[in-house]
Amino acid sequence: MRYIKRVFPRRYRRAGGKRRWVLWLGLALVIIGVLCERATSGVSPELIQEAARGYVLECISKAVDAELEEDKAPFVTVERESGGQVALLSADQERLNSLRAGVLERLSRSLRGKATVYVPVGSLTGVGLFNGRGFPVPIKLQLEGSATVEFSTEFTGAGLNQTCHRLMMTVRVRACSPSRRFETSVETEASTVLSETMVVGDVPKLSIQP
Repeated sequence: MRYIKRVFPRRYRRAGGKRRWVLWLGLALVIIGVLCERATSGVSPELIQEAARGYVLECISKAVDAELEEDKAPFVTVERESGGQVALLSADQERLNSLRAGVLERLSRSLRGKATVYVPVGSLTGVGLFNGRGFPVPIKLQLEGSATVEFSTEFTGAGLNQTCHRLMMTVRVRACSPSRRFETSVETEASTVLSETMVVGDVPKLSIQP
């Protein structure tokens, strides 16, 4: 009796191999997803809080940078005496108010609603050697936050008979995630130098009311 070996065209053999590769890839992704889900279920409140704090600080930085990028003119005007010494420092109150309003408006959008924070997978293992290492694991939070913006001035010594004047902006944020699974709350702040002026001689008068 004669046996006949059936040979399938290459296109059929390749299709079958590709399907197996896709199945294995899908299975690997499912396993990774299950492991990450189990790991995040046991994540510590301190880890969630630090991840949320990092997200809030990033929101502050983006809001401040975006507003300062739109208006690059100086916030403080320097008036000098005939001898060149600084006699008066005055701030543009209207521009400061506009800056405050712009930053608060941007933060009101970014600090409300769904937010994704990231935790290194090594930090979920509980092993100190792996802490802070590995690929980032996304964690979903439902944020509710509020912010305040304050301006301040300071004089600091900068050498012999020299003084440095700074106009500062401080953004303070309180945010929380009331979800049962990842409940957390953070309070943080970030300061930005808006103007820096070197003064030689006597400290000048200020016309700045932040």
